Amino acid sequence: MHRLKVEDKKLFDGYLKEENVNLCDYSFANNFIWKGSIELLWKIINSNFCLFGVTSKGMCMMLPPLGKNNIQSTLNECFSIMSEMNDSNGSESYVNYVYEGFLNFFDNSSYRIIEGYPDYIYKTSDLIKLAGRKYEKKRNEINFFKKHYDASFEKFYPKHIADALLMIDQWKREKIHESNVSNHNEPYYQYSLIHEAEAAKCAIIFSEELGLSGAIIAINGQVEGITLGERITTNTASVLIEKTNNNFHGMPQFIYQQFCASDFSDVEYINAGEDWGIEGLRRAKMSYHPCFLAKKFSIYGK
Repeated sequence: MHRLKVEDKKLFDGYLKEENVNLCDYSFANNFIWKGSIELLWKIINSNFCLFGVTSKGMCMMLPPLGKNNIQSTLNECFSIMSEMNDSNGSESYVNYVYEGFLNFFDNSSYRIIEGYPDYIYKTSDLIKLAGRKYEKKRNEINFFKKHYDASFEKFYPKHIADALLMIDQWKREKIHESNVSNHNEPYYQYSLIHEAEAAKCAIIFSEELGLSGAIIAINGQVEGITLGERITTNTASVLIEKTNNNFHGMPQFIYQQFCASDFSDVEYINAGEDWGIEGLRRAKMSYHPCFLAKKFSIYGK
């Protein structure tokens, strides 16, 4: 087993190119940035790239085996590897973020297939134009922001890293304060906020090595919003990170539209990820009117 390092991106990307999957999880960056909360390990099995994640709760696969070589045998070996660790502490072994087409490569009857939360996919032109009555509220929010704040939208460069990291720390403090005020202060919620902030900081620090493009919003010379994204297939881009200062109404809508226009106008679709079953996030993602939801599944042993 090898620990996943940024130097492994080239090998990983070679396998991903063959898969051509439009789910946001099929990206080196979208796995690597979570290395602070989960130990990422990989192994080549039957010429397939197999990515595992380990926490105090046990081991899982972050993705199904990448490659089309003897998948049935590869899955069996992967489950054996996971079982060595999981059986001793009562954890269940599973493969996460499985795209629908992968289910055709092995005998489904040997496993339990559970459908997960889908990714929200939008037409890029819809997110840029925001045309028609259904996007009226988005246009109003953007117009409010442009009218009330002297803001500059700038391409993200390494020179912005230090200020962007400070902005993420401020975002985390505000979110934790909000959760305390609203009595939504369950330890798990705050724990996940901390890891979300660490993932965002990792994406910022390694943005160049990870091949991410990005943009910042500056107000009075201070970074108040940041977004980072990447192309995951020839016709789909993924917005990986978007963090903004809640005190500036309309900033999330403004930075989203501007980033799609500046970096991804030549890409047909934008993947905004899943909602993790969080109702507020579901409403926010639905408010942009996805053109379809991309299904994903988990594979469990029987």
